Amino acid sequence: MTELLHMKDNYLRRFKATITEIVENGIVLDRTAFYPLGGGVNFDKGMIVADKKYNVIETKWQDGKIVHIIEDTSGLLKGQTVNGEIEWERRYKLMRNHTAAHLLESIVFDKTKALIGSGKVDTDKGYLGFTLENMDRELIQGAVDKANKLIEKGAPVKIYFMERSEALKDPNMVKLAGKLPPEVKRLRIVEIEGIEKQACGGPHIANINEIVKIEILKLKNKGKQNRRLYYTAV
Repeated sequence: MTELLHMKDNYLRRFKATITEIVENGIVLDRTAFYPLGGGVNFDKGMIVADKKYNVIETKWQDGKIVHIIEDTSGLLKGQTVNGEIEWERRYKLMRNHTAAHLLESIVFDKTKALIGSGKVDTDKGYLGFTLENMDRELIQGAVDKANKLIEKGAPVKIYFMERSEALKDPNMVKLAGKLPPEVKRLRIVEIEGIEKQACGGPHIANINEIVKIEILKLKNKGKQNRRLYYTAV
């Protein structure tokens, strides 16, 4: 099982690892800082360095393993020690837009109790699909304005782990932890201090002031109770 280094340190850019398996389209490592596509957050790209450099063009879950997709695995061997380096500019953009999503959804939830029916985080933008009956432009604009005021003040983003049974005792966590597969016994909690917390395995910034500012790109109706806010961190 690959040790997921990003679960504890989202700012880790370089690491050393051992190849545990070579598959047709890439390699599996014993430890990695690369984030695979998941939870609506896009994947990391970067580089694996051995005797030469190999570009990691995608990171994904494949057959229950994290595979670092590279175009040519020739020259790589099982058991070989390599160095990994994530493409930091890409990762940092994902982190900023991801934390912006948490901030926005917490503000809208506090006002309406609307949940997130869909969502995606990419480098240049993200979207949140709120379970609202109608698109309320004033509500969404108000949420973005409030988020930007909070960003100006700043608030630390803390990451820690809780046993599932303990997390379920917190009313704020029930709607989140209750949706996770029952085999997940220990949850990674991402908390924006004084604002919100939820179970999440994705990469985040250390303080919301790193978002700088959130801008609305567009609002769109995508069917019953699916009101999408497209946004970007600038």
